[in-house]
Amino acid sequence: MNVELIQTGGFDYDLLAKMVIDFRKAFLNQTQFVITSKTGDNNFTQGAGTEARPEDYNTINKYFEESIVSDLIEEFPGYVRWRILCVRPRQTYSIHNDGWRKGYKNKRLHIPVVSNPDAFLVFYESKLVGNGAQRIEHHNLKVGEIYEVDTTGYHTAVNYHPTQERIHIVAEKFIKE
Repeated sequence: MNVELIQTGGFDYDLLAKMVIDFRKAFLNQTQFVITSKTGDNNFTQGAGTEARPEDYNTINKYFEESIVSDLIEEFPGYVRWRILCVRPRQTYSIHNDGWRKGYKNKRLHIPVVSNPDAFLVFYESKLVGNGAQRIEHHNLKVGEIYEVDTTGYHTAVNYHPTQERIHIVAEKFIKE
């Protein structure tokens, strides 16, 4: 199983949602933001994509200091490169894997902030090749819960909803195999 529910409740979801949604409104043209950066200088986009070394992004940006977000970071100290990831309505990420660090599993903490019944994480048993059939696993992560997700293998995020964006806070750690 690629998705494990690790916490239900235990944090002020309404406060978290308000903070993240208010932040999101200031950056409508972008879909990925760093909460923790190299220097904590409120550069919200450097390191948001795949070019980043996750362990370099461990200083909370000033905007998020002393907030519900910093409380969550303190609660999960093994995770680095905390981000806000948005999937717009009727959008899908490319199918990819995060298993680029040999000998390690990539575990991601997912905290859904805005979601809907049409938003999923989808996992594939292997790389898609041609028209071959294979099993997939899909999960609709619920708001107010916290999940640990193994993203080492091939997966994607989809949002089939016609009008609502899907927003998750995501952080990562590497576990030696």
